[in-house]
Amino acid sequence: MESNNLENLKKKLYQKDRKFPSRLKRESFRQEENQTKAYWQKEEPAYRTGMPEKIDAGNFSVSKTSIFKRLKIFVYLLIVFVVLAGGAAVYMIYSGGNIVSSSNVSIDANGPIYVDGGQPARFNFTIRNQNSISLEAADLIFDFPPNTYSSEGASLTRTRVTLGDLEPGATINKSLDIVFFGLENEEKKIIANLEYRFAESNATFVKSKDYSVKISKSPLGLSLTVPKDAVSGQKISIKIAVISNSESTAKNLKVEMKYPPGFRFNGAEPSPSKGNSVWTLGDLGSAQKSNITIEGTIDGENSEERTFTAAVGTTGDDGNLKPFGTASEKVAIKKSPLNLTVFINGKDDSSSVSYAGEMIRVDLTWVNNLSSSIKDAQIELEIKGEAYDQRSVSVTKGAYRSYDNKAVWNSASLKDLASIAPGSSGKAQLGFSIKNPLPIYKQGDKDFSISAEAKIIGVGTSDEFENKQVTDSLQKEIKIGSKLQAVGKTLHYSGSLKNSGEIPPKVGEETTYTIVWSLANNANDLSDAKITASLPPYASKESLTSPEDSDLQFDGKNATLTWNVGDVPAGTGIIMPAKEIAFQISFTPSLSQVGETPVLVNKAVVEARDAFTDENISAEIPALTVNLSGDPQSKGGDDKVR
Repeated sequence: MESNNLENLKKKLYQKDRKFPSRLKRESFRQEENQTKAYWQKEEPAYRTGMPEKIDAGNFSVSKTSIFKRLKIFVYLLIVFVVLAGGAAVYMIYSGGNIVSSSNVSIDANGPIYVDGGQPARFNFTIRNQNSISLEAADLIFDFPPNTYSSEGASLTRTRVTLGDLEPGATINKSLDIVFFGLENEEKKIIANLEYRFAESNATFVKSKDYSVKISKSPLGLSLTVPKDAVSGQKISIKIAVISNSESTAKNLKVEMKYPPGFRFNGAEPSPSKGNSVWTLGDLGSAQKSNITIEGTIDGENSEERTFTAAVGTTGDDGNLKPFGTASEKVAIKKSPLNLTVFINGKDDSSSVSYAGEMIRVDLTWVNNLSSSIKDAQIELEIKGEAYDQRSVSVTKGAYRSYDNKAVWNSASLKDLASIAPGSSGKAQLGFSIKNPLPIYKQGDKDFSISAEAKIIGVGTSDEFENKQVTDSLQKEIKIGSKLQAVGKTLHYSGSLKNSGEIPPKVGEETTYTIVWSLANNANDLSDAKITASLPPYASKESLTSPEDSDLQFDGKNATLTWNVGDVPAGTGIIMPAKEIAFQISFTPSLSQVGETPVLVNKAVVEARDAFTDENISAEIPALTVNLSGDPQSKGGDDKVR
């Protein structure tokens, strides 16, 4: 039946001259009337492809404006849907109850509230997932305070523990054995961060837990011993003892001293690692002990107190000491009955610096601070060290004994010592010279110093000092500073670099020269040594340098040469070769220079740091010209421009 109907329809369609009634017309969409647009509206641009303003499909037509309006509505609806969906997801995660929530993830911490510094302590962390879905890719991250170590001695700053997936209702326990170092009652805080994702979510969540603990006992014992009282100007001894109270090794320890005003450092055993107040102890194992002895002189007014403070700890990230323990002790200053003062070259410093070949003048003065006379006084000054010349010692109104290196004054040689009246003073004097050259014969012959130890002894005549010995003593140190010896020369025919051009130099023609700088050093190791000089406008620096790896810099803007020498060991140029560099300079003379001896390199300045005296030292190298007097192959008469 259906087949017959189709056949009949086909015949009608293809029948010649067949008439069909009009189709029912569908009403077209009403076009928008033109209206005045508000300021926020924009004219829709014409289609770039040439699309007509209306799309006409028979009797069906749609305006372009209508299409875009419906498209905008669709986009707005899509945005609203996404926002609502995201809000629903957040609500599902955070709303609690049986819904998936971060509040259903917990970290609990258990451990001691107080711990002994340096002793291992156990801390337990429990992680629970009380959600109905799994936590995925969970990591537990611990952040530790400074000076925290594992029970094996490894330094702890941040540790990540991989937990993996936590099933619904799962509980995981993690234990840490930790050692804290710090001051007594210092608070230490452990921060635990749990990073995780919910199943079927890419968002990463973090749950945090802090746990604080206090150090009940310092891991290190620190004792400081100083005299209860001392006479002003008196030599005193300070003792520091550090002992480990910990089962764990205390690492990278340092000791710092803070001296009061009026204290003059004379020396220490062991020697400080920095200045006169810092010692590097290194590692200190359980029950191990380290001792430091400091010698010095204390000055002050009668009845004044001076406070010494010692601290032991490690160096923090800021370079300052982070103490594990501190100790302070006071010294009461007493007026000396008989006060002795020693001046080295007119200065009352505990330590001074002199150089090989210099003369040293020593002045000794005394004052009787008693209300009664002091009789039969005697002064001794012992000179120690390899650097002074015994034959040069000259004592005014006294005597020098070479067998024990002592200068001696008594009432027989200096009548002022026979009886010193109350409040009166006097002076003794001697001089000597420092050896030149210094006794440098092998490596290790360095850091020379001269010690001057003075002592005055007399007998009281009344009151509490009747027929009792009164005395005073002190020590001065003279450090021998290093001397730089710097020389330069100009070469053309000889040397490690090949030169070219006319000798004597000729107007308009280029001639190259080799400049050689040599550096020698005697007494002490030097650091940060460098030589700086400038070139005149008519001279040029060439690329050739020997040795090739020398750190020779040339600043073309100001025509400055800088040779960064670096370290120069003691004995350089004496028991080992001098530091030397050779570089090439080119020179083209002008008519105005005919008959002259032009400078190729201006005066050079040599600078370095003396590691023993901790002073900056310097030297100079005179300007170098075209004169080849330092070239062994020169025949002379080659220093004038022609």
